[in-house]
Amino acid sequence: MTRELFAKAKGKIIPFDQDGEFFYRKAKKYEENNQYIDALNFYRKAVEKDPDNLNYMLDLADTFTEMNYFEESNKILFSMLRRKKVLSDCYFGLGCNFLGLQDFNKAEECFDKYLQVDNNGIYSEDARYLLAILQDEEFFFQALEDIDLEDEQLYDMANKGKIFMDRGEYKKAIKQLKKVVKRDPSMVFARNNLALAYFCIGDLDNAIDTTLKMLEDFPLNVHALCNMALFLHENGELERAEDYIQGLMDMSITDGEDIHKIAVTLCELKRHSEAYRYLKLLLQYKPYDVRVLHYIAVASFNLKRYSEALSYWDKVSKISPRNTISAYYRRYTLQVLKGQREIKEISYNYQVPYDEMVNRVKRINEYINMPSEEQRQRWLEDDTIYNLFNWGIALNDDIIKRAILATVSNFKDGKAENFLRNYILKRNEKDEQKREALAYLKRMDAKEPYVAYINDSVVEVKVSIIDLNKIELPSKYKKVFEFTIETMAERYETGYEDYIEEIWSRFIKSLYPDRLPRIYKIETWAATLEYYYCTQHDIDVSKNELARLYNITPNSINNNLKKLEKIIEI
Repeated sequence: MTRELFAKAKGKIIPFDQDGEFFYRKAKKYEENNQYIDALNFYRKAVEKDPDNLNYMLDLADTFTEMNYFEESNKILFSMLRRKKVLSDCYFGLGCNFLGLQDFNKAEECFDKYLQVDNNGIYSEDARYLLAILQDEEFFFQALEDIDLEDEQLYDMANKGKIFMDRGEYKKAIKQLKKVVKRDPSMVFARNNLALAYFCIGDLDNAIDTTLKMLEDFPLNVHALCNMALFLHENGELERAEDYIQGLMDMSITDGEDIHKIAVTLCELKRHSEAYRYLKLLLQYKPYDVRVLHYIAVASFNLKRYSEALSYWDKVSKISPRNTISAYYRRYTLQVLKGQREIKEISYNYQVPYDEMVNRVKRINEYINMPSEEQRQRWLEDDTIYNLFNWGIALNDDIIKRAILATVSNFKDGKAENFLRNYILKRNEKDEQKREALAYLKRMDAKEPYVAYINDSVVEVKVSIIDLNKIELPSKYKKVFEFTIETMAERYETGYEDYIEEIWSRFIKSLYPDRLPRIYKIETWAATLEYYYCTQHDIDVSKNELARLYNITPNSINNNLKKLEKIIEI
């Protein structure tokens, strides 16, 4: 009888289907109370209900900015700029995000664009104030460049070494960072990264030796002390490692990055209780960082605080709904609670376990080898494929990346376009793969320009299909190439000629016909091409040396190099 009454009542229930405004109002309330994770969740639902509402999208982007997810915010703002109707506030939002990413040239460009579009807009005073600061900074840095560009060059080299490390290219990182440390031993972060790179290839002797020398010069450097504890522990010198750990514990640490380093080191040493304590403290500095949330979830799990672990993984899933790593561990924890899985310690590595990785790669291969019609149907109907590809594209495996990019490009729909556009905006992906993704976007007839993160800067890209041999160029452009290879002839082995021709041709093709650079001195562009060649082939050379050789100013190389890199690095 009860079952029959329930069935009748169930038939009379009115479906609860609210519009975008309902979710938007809820998001606003959460945002007003600084509950950004919940606000983010409801803004997403508002945009899903009303994808053409630019105000919803703008507030979603703004919430990402408040949470320091500048790149995620930029993805939304760039997608808005592709629409016919554009809100001027997009440019101001982009400017703020580029400030957060420390891309000051792009920030200045965006604030200037905002004022051009809406000179009396709601953010106009803020835009003018920030522009004034940026222009003063630019003047200051240019003044320094005119004196000596060595520091900037070394910083760029050290940053490139860090990028190699992030990609798992440790031998390249070591080669790059050794050059930096040799030229400037005071560059602390380069020395610490060099020691870590040695550790990552299993060269403990060099890792320990590099860190000991570092501590002789900087005995209280937290990152070096953490590295030393980790290296000694790995080397079986547990008592010495313990001395360093206790020394760190006794220090009064207030810097967020130092707390982060100690917390991660304790995680790697599987000191769960101490790691948990430092991670709790770290959350005050980085409350929305998904990696930090994952670490404290793992620490909670390993301390058998399962409900707490689930709550942290829930936060990760709300911030990043397509995150299959947090979803895996959440499911695993629930299975443990139900007695369906054996209780084992979880690794702090922000990745699924090895056996699950193998299983996922196998599923990716199976899907890629399906008949095209079955592929397309699964792509359209099943979001798990998108999420699986999103996981696979982040692996340090070029073969898998290329296979995923090629497969996705075949679908030629909005979902595929969104996947590729998001990929070319990832910071830690190789430019070579981004160029392939750009070519796929072009073949899909996706609207240009494409916005990509290339050579440590966000640039607008138009993919050229011009045949340079059919272009009639003024003689100066051809003389640049000829003069460059003649000048380089006595100082380099053969093989540079083809490389110089390739990059100069690509540069000219991309700018032809309306944006070709004015060439006042052939020597300036020749020096720029030679300097770029050296940086790409690990040849030590300074801008000051080349400037003297070509009888030009160092700053002129710097200015041309920025123009060249924005084009040929795509």
